[in-house]
Amino acid sequence: MILQDNQVLSKLLGIPGLKINFISQDTNGDTIIRATSTLHGTKCHVCGEHICKPCASGSPIKLRHMPIWGNKTYIRITPLRYVCEHCANKPTTTQVVDWYEQKCSCTKQYEKHILLLLINSTIQDVSIKEDISYDVVEGILERNISTQITWEDIKELKYLGIDEISIKKGHKDFVVIVTTMIEGKLKILAVLKNREKATVKKFFNKIPWRLRQTVQIVCSDLYIGFINAAKEVFRKKVQVVADRFHVAKLYREKLENVRKKEMRRLKK
Repeated sequence: MILQDNQVLSKLLGIPGLKINFISQDTNGDTIIRATSTLHGTKCHVCGEHICKPCASGSPIKLRHMPIWGNKTYIRITPLRYVCEHCANKPTTTQVVDWYEQKCSCTKQYEKHILLLLINSTIQDVSIKEDISYDVVEGILERNISTQITWEDIKELKYLGIDEISIKKGHKDFVVIVTTMIEGKLKILAVLKNREKATVKKFFNKIPWRLRQTVQIVCSDLYIGFINAAKEVFRKKVQVVADRFHVAKLYREKLENVRKKEMRRLKK
């Protein structure tokens, strides 16, 4: 299917600077979007100067993107290579864009989608639901640990959410996902390298004072380290509440125990 209005399509995909050439479905029913970059030039990987003389095309890549109409979606793109005329040996560099990382199998938007799915879930669960490998999900988590936040783009932080995720089977090596609501949508603020109270408290203290003053509620699981970190940084100005998922999990476990006990009694 050839489509004409590239600006609308690019906006729907959430990827500026992309020309969509063709959309099709493969034999598995997956949506394949063939596209090219409309951005010109890149930075030389040797000297750092901006270079704009194209020399060849790089190897084609296939990137997992946000699902469309319930189908898995991939973007196929062949990045351009540019030659540097500032360096003596004229090295070539593959164009770098901000919507995917080189040598990664998915777009940054899809990575954010995976991080949101991990809230109140496990790597194994998300791996099965999205039909991607455990290692890919784990790699997304590791790449997003300690990513810099552009605080200037955020006007207020009324709500903060904290949730821990085990990156190793058997509940070991936890990371923490911090979320907020921006314009009615759940957004990832940060992925912290561990669930220690000191790490969470350090992140809270890094929030600019103007934004810290806007925080009203911190929603956490029942881990005391998260609760104390929030209370020590935000004091009594902020209400710390329990994540309903973890509360529900506790009472479901108790109810299940009662059910099993009663079934054993009735069978006798």
